[in-house]
Amino acid sequence: MENDNNKNIFTFDPGEPPEEVALDDIFPEGTDEFLPENAPDFDPDDDGEYYEYETDSPEDDEEEGPSFFERLKARLSSVKFKKPEINIPKPEGGIKLPQIRMTMKTKYLIRRIVALAVLLVLILFPVIKLIQGGRGSKKIVTSKNVGPLPSEEVVVHKVPVYYDYGKPVPESDENNAHFTDALIAGDTRLIQLLSTFGIGSFQTELYGTAINVSNALSYDSVDGDGNARTLGDALNSATYGKIYLLLGVNELGWSYPDVFESDYRDLLAEIKRMQPAAKIYLLLLVPVNETEYQNDYVNNTRIKEYNDMIRKIATENQFYFVDCYTGMSDASGNLDSSYTSNGFYINEDGARAWWKYLATHTVNPEEFAN
Repeated sequence: MENDNNKNIFTFDPGEPPEEVALDDIFPEGTDEFLPENAPDFDPDDDGEYYEYETDSPEDDEEEGPSFFERLKARLSSVKFKKPEINIPKPEGGIKLPQIRMTMKTKYLIRRIVALAVLLVLILFPVIKLIQGGRGSKKIVTSKNVGPLPSEEVVVHKVPVYYDYGKPVPESDENNAHFTDALIAGDTRLIQLLSTFGIGSFQTELYGTAINVSNALSYDSVDGDGNARTLGDALNSATYGKIYLLLGVNELGWSYPDVFESDYRDLLAEIKRMQPAAKIYLLLLVPVNETEYQNDYVNNTRIKEYNDMIRKIATENQFYFVDCYTGMSDASGNLDSSYTSNGFYINEDGARAWWKYLATHTVNPEEFAN
């Protein structure tokens, strides 16, 4: 060292270690385990000369003796190193490149599968919700006898019910308000039902001693106030929701019953023309008590024959018919004796029973599909 600038520069022959550095300090005892298996031999007594090898031919390498690395490995294998404090396990056989590639490929496939699964969930979830929304989560109940509904989400779909016009008006809850927009016209039996005893609540009442299906529109009937009035005038002067007709008793003596049927059809057609929105109720004839009242043409056999024609007309034209015959008769088919004073006319008890029967045999069109 010639000057101060170079006094800190430490130089040594690369072929020999510094004298003050012991070999055991460099390679502590027991550390040889961490040397690679293919570490070259190292000769500490080597004079530092470099050897040149011809690597073009493997045979040349064998002729020139061990390589530098082989000699370094042999030398280092005799040196004992000290184990470090931290013991890091060495994988058996080392980690090979194909294994690394396989591990990376496996992780890549797993990530792809997870991503695909998440994508499928994101796509299928709204589709499932859409299907459920289309089908609805509400239950459909088609029976009336279902008991208590399980929740507010249940929708009860009522089965459509079609009215059978071939059957008489069924029994219903008593509904006196049903008659407040109704007109009724018929023979003198209605006098006892409505006027004499003040029973009933029809909007308009018309009755006549000789009214029949042929003259009903023009016959001078009597209304509830005792004024003369024809059925035609009544139909032209107001709008009605229902029209009740009790006709047929005065026609029982006609020689040709088919005329009754034909004229009754014509009368009903005209009434429908004048009151197209009105519901038509045809009353079957009330029987007589043949024990107390006997007549050649006013008898129950004849009454049943005319009632059959009335029932036929109602069925074919979709009119309601009320079975007053059954409602006012006893077990033998006669007019109940407690309802009449002479076997034909109706007394007050009979009038109240008759009105009760009418009020409990009404039709609410909203309950039916047609």
